[in-house]
Amino acid sequence: MDSLLPEFPRVNDPYSFSELSEDALNATWGALRTHSLKWHPDADLDSQLRHWALTGTGDHETAALVTVPSRAVEAADTLVRHGFAPLLVTAARLPGRGHDGGSTVKIRPLTSADLDVAVQLNLETVRFDSRFGMVNPRPSSAERLREHIAELLDRAEPCAWLAESEGEVVGFLYYDLPGHSDWIAGRTRVRPVAYIGLLGVREDARGGGIGAALADHAHDLLDAAGVGVTLLHHALPNPLSTPFWYSHGYRPLWTTWQRRPAR
Repeated sequence: MDSLLPEFPRVNDPYSFSELSEDALNATWGALRTHSLKWHPDADLDSQLRHWALTGTGDHETAALVTVPSRAVEAADTLVRHGFAPLLVTAARLPGRGHDGGSTVKIRPLTSADLDVAVQLNLETVRFDSRFGMVNPRPSSAERLREHIAELLDRAEPCAWLAESEGEVVGFLYYDLPGHSDWIAGRTRVRPVAYIGLLGVREDARGGGIGAALADHAHDLLDAAGVGVTLLHHALPNPLSTPFWYSHGYRPLWTTWQRRPAR
């Protein structure tokens, strides 16, 4: 197993269910009704899947999710036989890994005057990632993303950055520093944890080193701040983000398998 993984305490009931309003921010990142199975290395995964009481036959707004360590390769065959697909990866980067250093793109902090363009870049990324089975643009996505991005501006330390080319904003990255990343810190034993929530580059500006410049800038700041590990999510089938992040020092730590509809 990966040395970055946490301990695996046993749970009495591995099954859980959650439901979201369509207006919630997190509704953009998945189905509205989600069944989750908590993986454990000593559990019989095949038996757990066979005895899982699922709802939502034929309902695309239901999903069954199982997140397993990416190196738990023995789970893959079992999940495939039960109709699951590997769609989302939690990837990890240790300090000093994967610095590109070849770009001269201008990077500057996000300001309140940039909210419109920042929301547009975030929405563009959401729409692109929606092709890969997890992400769902909702009628409320733009409004919820605007609220979230505006909240980033109120944080004590700058955590949102824009890339400019010829005077135009062409890329956007933001991250959660320790204290704001507690929601995902349990995915690793390393501390402190940062989380990159978005890296988006305007479609007509891709391939010119803008994403690399934003990633390098963020990594330099996070390394200097003493962050022990940086986590992020990316869509595994995405032909752009998967090779990009692994060329910048990340490796897969957890893989989320989905069946949608849940049954």
